[in-house]
Formats: sequence, structure tokens, C-alpha cells
Amino acid sequence: MHVGLRITLDAPVDAVRDALLSPAVMVAVTKPFLVYRSRDPQGFPVRWTPGRPHPITARAFGVLPSGDTHVHLELYEVDGVPVQRDVGGGTSGLFARMTMQHRMAVRPTPDGRTLLVDRLSYRMRPRVLGALLWPGMWVIWQWRGFRMRALAPGWRRPARAAV
Repeated sequence: MHVGLRITLDAPVDAVRDALLSPAVMVAVTKPFLVYRSRDPQGFPVRWTPGRPHPITARAFGVLPSGDTHVHLELYEVDGVPVQRDVGGGTSGLFARMTMQHRMAVRPTPDGRTLLVDRLSYRMRPRVLGALLWPGMWVIWQWRGFRMRALAPGWRRPARAAV
């Protein structure tokens, strides 16, 4: 199963790429549906470090435990298009029943904005659980798109990504 977005953001590619490496942006685009917290005693880093897993936990609406997982990013290019892939996996709760791959690719549009293609592919055990969760995943992904469009103009600033 999968959920995805293909949206244009009002910020240049470099600003969007920088924002996608920010844990603060990940948290901001999923609240209130999923509320993420770092499991590291030092909290979230300012930036994700590719190749270095970071443990996190999530609660639906900040209340219902969804489980623990980790963000583990890989950065690469496909035909000159930058891609960020999270290959982290669940370690407890619903996340432990999920095998997922999250990829985000960005490319400039002719008017200086950014096309973001954001896709989460996942499988659940048992499979019926994936089908039952899909409507909620779709809603969360639409919310991600809404929040990214709202936040992206603030990412134009030369400072780190605004949230």
C-alpha cells in the first residue's frame, strides 16, 4: 500500500531540501495527527544526519501510542534529481508491524518554486491491518501536504528551515 503527494511548494529547491532534513519540520507537518518525540536523551538533533539512525516514538493525537521507530536517511540522486529516503524501521507497537520506505524527491519548477514528490510505501502484518489503516494514512498525508504548502514560504530565508 502507499500514500503520496505531488505538490508544488513556494520555496527554492535548496530551501526545501534543507527543510526536509529538519526534525522540527517532520514534527510540524504531522501534528496533531501524529506527535513525534525523540527517544534520544539529548532530544532531536537540529538536522538529521544521513546514515545515522535516530530513535523516535509517536502518539496518535499526542495520546494513543503508535510505537517506536527510527529515522535513518539516505541521500542520493536519480538522473540529477535529489532524493531523500528513510530506511528506518519500527521497533515496537504498530510501527513494528509495518515495513516501510519513505522517499521524497525535489526538482525546481520553471518559476523558481519546487515540485515535491513524497511517497510512503508500506506493508503491515497482518495485511488487513494495512487496509484498515490506509484511510487514516491518506488523511495524514493530505495534512502533510497542506502544512508543507503553508510552511514553505518561510523556508526561503537563508537561516535554517523555519517551522
